[in-house]
Amino acid sequence: MLGTCTALVEIDRSTVASFHAHLRDAIDSSDEALVSIDCSGVTFMDSAGYRALVDATRYATRHGHTLVIRDMSSACAMLIRLYNTGGDLRVEPRQRQPARNGLAFAYCRV
Repeated sequence: MLGTCTALVEIDRSTVASFHAHLRDAIDSSDEALVSIDCSGVTFMDSAGYRALVDATRYATRHGHTLVIRDMSSACAMLIRLYNTGGDLRVEPRQRQPARNGLAFAYCRV
């Protein structure tokens, strides 16, 4: 099964534990080498969100997967540009507009 995680609205200190757990579930459930995170719906991300992405990237590597971040919102892209100076994250450019569905949590679809 292809692992796809969709992050919505805010990823910060108060939501990062749930986001991190969902990332690991997507990685663990994937039959494919590539696991993607759709960040088009992220309206805010702080350093806790970035650390969760780095941790999930390392976790994916240890378990034979590659984690790729796709379709970053401007809020997400700005933070990743600031923190990802060492190239810890694999990022693909934004390809589509974010969905506006009003959900106020991060979740993953596997």
